[in-house]
Amino acid sequence: MIAAIVIAIIIAVALSILCGAVWFAWDSDKRVKKFARSTDLVPGKPGRAPTEWTTSTSREALLHQRIRYAIADVHANPAIPHSPELVAARDRLDDAVFGLDDKLIDASGMTDDDEKSARLSSAESAISVLEELPRKLWEAPTETQLADLEKVTSALERA
Repeated sequence: MIAAIVIAIIIAVALSILCGAVWFAWDSDKRVKKFARSTDLVPGKPGRAPTEWTTSTSREALLHQRIRYAIADVHANPAIPHSPELVAARDRLDDAVFGLDDKLIDASGMTDDDEKSARLSSAESAISVLEELPRKLWEAPTETQLADLEKVTSALERA
């Protein structure tokens, strides 16, 4: 009798863990797909890029997508909302991200291939710096986070 109760409890726990894992996977997939289909450049702020850039494979669209995912990773950092200085620095970074995305939009309409390529290469270098930022921000002291946010903001503005 006790063995049957123990087995029933083990089965119930295993089923609850399995249901939790399935729910977590489904919810995560839903959130990722929702962001991928949205036009948000920064989480909660729609961008000005053409809607088709969310799925396009043109160089400009791919750079735009890289910006979206990199800045989303910065916004996912749970330490930033606890410091007004970090929030202000992140907001300046958001403004620089919008500026860089506007440069991509402008470049997409250019007819001079050499100039267009140069602008896209400059943007790509800045995006690479932005993509490194989320890793640097985790577990870093506030002063280091502020310095890193300002460095990346400057790099984006120079692109």
